[in-house]
Amino acid sequence: MVSKSRVPFSWRDFLSSFMLLELFRGMALTGKYLFQPKVTVQFPEEKTPLSPRFRGLHALRRYPNGEERCIACKLCEAVCPAMAITIEAGQRDDGSRRTTRYDIDLFYFFLCHF
Repeated sequence: MVSKSRVPFSWRDFLSSFMLLELFRGMALTGKYLFQPKVTVQFPEEKTPLSPRFRGLHALRRYPNGEERCIACKLCEAVCPAMAITIEAGQRDDGSRRTTRYDIDLFYFFLCHF
């Protein structure tokens, strides 16, 4: 027996889209915040609060002998919300993995902290 698949029809969905309820809900939310006081930060004089985890400008750190600390695990590249970090890995002579390219686009990185 072959059953026909039917598209479920809901009068409630039809009427809510017909009466533009989503539009009015959005306008109500806009109206709710329209007359509330605005929050403005006067940037050069007044600094925005920083996260307690913020440690300053991101940079590639090195050991005292000059060797890079990065082992190219690419975790910082994965968690960067602005996708400002680019890492490429390669094998060294001793078989360990190290970075061959470590780029930080500071323009995108700059935007994360404000």
